[in-house]
Amino acid sequence: MPFVVVIGFLAALWLIWPQRVQTHGSVTTTVLFDREVVRVLNDHCVMCHMEGGLAFPLETYEQTWRRGQAIRTSVLRHHMPPWSAVAGYGSFANENRLTVREAQFVISWVEGLGPRNAGKVFLNVANPDAARQPEVRAAYPHAGHWMIGTPDLTRELAPTTVQAQQGDAVVRTVVDLGLDRERRVDAIEYMPGDRRVVRAAVFTLAGTGQWLGSWTPWYGFVKAPAGSAFRLPAGARVAAEIHYRGTTETVVDRGTIGLTLAGAGAGAARDISDLVLVAGSAGRLKAAPLRARVRLAADTYVWALQPRLVPGLSSLQVTARKPDGRTDILLFAQEISTEWPTPYLLDRPVLLAKGTELTVSAHYASEPPADRTLLTISRYNARASQTARR
Repeated sequence: MPFVVVIGFLAALWLIWPQRVQTHGSVTTTVLFDREVVRVLNDHCVMCHMEGGLAFPLETYEQTWRRGQAIRTSVLRHHMPPWSAVAGYGSFANENRLTVREAQFVISWVEGLGPRNAGKVFLNVANPDAARQPEVRAAYPHAGHWMIGTPDLTRELAPTTVQAQQGDAVVRTVVDLGLDRERRVDAIEYMPGDRRVVRAAVFTLAGTGQWLGSWTPWYGFVKAPAGSAFRLPAGARVAAEIHYRGTTETVVDRGTIGLTLAGAGAGAARDISDLVLVAGSAGRLKAAPLRARVRLAADTYVWALQPRLVPGLSSLQVTARKPDGRTDILLFAQEISTEWPTPYLLDRPVLLAKGTELTVSAHYASEPPADRTLLTISRYNARASQTARR
């Protein structure tokens, strides 16, 4: 048989011989959706990424697997979850930053083809043998219920119509609490009427502007530190600033605020008050930061930091220079987004001695606003006031 004929025969035989099917990839990670990934989703994602929420849902395995590459990109670029405080400078109760380990889990899971459990990979096909499948795990968003228990006092806000396809908007409204006498409040919580359109909410005491609390999808309440409370006078009204995002249809949002009254011993609670830092009106060099300073007149607990968010604000640093010369950084925030107005609630209030100098430095990518308010600090004295002790 001629050599050419033999080669042709062998080639034809190879083409028709049964071949082992080769997959496009194989699982190369030990990270599983049902174990590591669902915990990350619960802790950082499903508050926004839920059915009926601000963004596409990431509750189930299938929903998350389909969005894998987009999730990986957002994590690598630090776009999501939203959090501007740089790690290592302060510890915050409402922190929503992925740890290095959590980020590695997510990236490894996506790059390893997203196994669900026991090495199984989502194939986007119906499984005829469902009875043999492990228990289905899913992330659970805490929404539609009070997070810190049933409030002592609730008030509905005025309804707001959010038009289909509208851009971001801020709506301000005032609600009367119906207080016939002075009360102390140690927690405020907010429940949006429609989470598809609410990005954030800020609550202040009408008339004085004192900060009382804020709501973000990942942290829906503010609870005062033990031994402190907000003092609300008779007839107090709460001003609400609700940040909205448009959706595909017109909806009516009507949120509810809930207040928890301070319990026994509230008469001795230390009153929370605002310390506002405003930069001077003197000229500044181009690209130089705006700065404001204040010296504490008494031993003070610093608890919550609320930067004034304006377009162009790129970074902000809050430092405390103590009487002995030591300096602590309470907050360092970068890539600050006005889209997510959030306070920075210290895990533990920081006690600063009398004479400590607090400084805030704010850098802007563009010309700063005419109003040079940089930061509001919620604080309370280390000792209860004489009025509170009576």
